[in-house]
Amino acid sequence: MERIVNTDLGGYLRQMRERVRPEQRGLRPGGTRRVPGLRREEVAALAGVSQTYYTRLEQAQTAHASPQVLLALARALDLDPDERDYLLKIGTPVRDPERPAPCDDQVSPATRMLLTSLGTVAAAVLNYRCDVLAWNPLFHRLFAPHLDADAPERSEQRPNVIRANFLDDDVRALYADWATESASNVTYLRFISGNHRHDPKLAELIGELTIRSAEFAELWCRHRVANCIEGTKVLRHPAVGELELMYQSADLQDGNILKVYHAEPGSPHEAVLRLLDPGPGPGAAPGRSR
Repeated sequence: MERIVNTDLGGYLRQMRERVRPEQRGLRPGGTRRVPGLRREEVAALAGVSQTYYTRLEQAQTAHASPQVLLALARALDLDPDERDYLLKIGTPVRDPERPAPCDDQVSPATRMLLTSLGTVAAAVLNYRCDVLAWNPLFHRLFAPHLDADAPERSEQRPNVIRANFLDDDVRALYADWATESASNVTYLRFISGNHRHDPKLAELIGELTIRSAEFAELWCRHRVANCIEGTKVLRHPAVGELELMYQSADLQDGNILKVYHAEPGSPHEAVLRLLDPGPGPGAAPGRSR
């Protein structure tokens, strides 16, 4: 019988161990340390497991661990809730691994109606891989005026937010702090990969980005995890200049994700955002043509 290995688990434990300073866990930092962070024996002691067992986990000689052991390791490594949940997902066996997670890339009529009604904010519907399944005109003019407005409707041209962030120079130039944006994209991709470890399309996306972007590959190897559902971004739009927007994500009943960007009411940024709003009529708002 072929031995099952779990390199995701081993690599993640190693990265998390190396980022924790001994003094954070009440240990003396003195002595010669060949590696940054905690030693394996220190993590094992803090988690209440044997050093041999922990070493087997980190070296991918043991594929899975019990939830109790994983929670103990999460405490020892001082993981935040998102990081702990990711550890539990990659450290436990997957049920029905041959069956890909359902994702039909369809937007329900109710969701399309909701998207149409959000005329004063930039809104898009994404699947968990961050493929754009639908967007309202304001979102299109804000993030991708160089793409066809109906690109989300065609599977072969459907934009992917994370792919565009790394491989589309127009999208990349949009962010005032691209380094932070790119790191946030990768931490989110890590987070969702824990739920969809046997999705071939997700694996294909990760493989493509690893090959085509050295920056993505370096960030991916850090094993940082976060579910990025809200925050603030500063954009430098080629047509209207700089604007600061808040964003939020919400799970929809059809299994997709609603992403909404809006400015603080009454702020100069809201006024700038309105310049991109095409309004109810056929007139074109400022923006680059394809």
